[in-house]
Amino acid sequence: MTSPLEVVSAYLDAAWSDPPSSVLAALEEYLSDDFQNLDEDGNVVMNKEAYMGMARLLGAAFDDDFTFVVADLSEADDGALMSGHFEGTHTRDLDMSAMGLGVIPASGEKIVWDDATVKWTVEGDKIVRLEPYGGTAGLAGFLAPLGVELPSA
Repeated sequence: MTSPLEVVSAYLDAAWSDPPSSVLAALEEYLSDDFQNLDEDGNVVMNKEAYMGMARLLGAAFDDDFTFVVADLSEADDGALMSGHFEGTHTRDLDMSAMGLGVIPASGEKIVWDDATVKWTVEGDKIVRLEPYGGTAGLAGFLAPLGVELPSA
């Protein structure tokens, strides 16, 4: 049987082998059909379809240097804890209209996000949940360096 850490490691290897197409292929393969991306309060903010949609938007807005830099990856209960950050050059507009956030104009700048820790929950050989861990800000923290704030509830 494959361990949760092996599943997440295999996903990361597949996802970042030739982005952006490899990211989408890896998400399709490794995320469960009932995948949930949670915010820091445990609320579902994206399902598999929405998460893949976000990946498409980022792939369209960032140069080929867009990547995830893993600082630490370790096994934790039924999943894995991963710390690291995204970085990439924002060369094209990021259309967040589907989320009610409008279009973020291309800045032409290389953006390096702060390190964050997420917990990946794995069942069998599928990733079923992704959630911020240890006080990291989830989707809101990801969007902040782009100058975007999530609407308050």
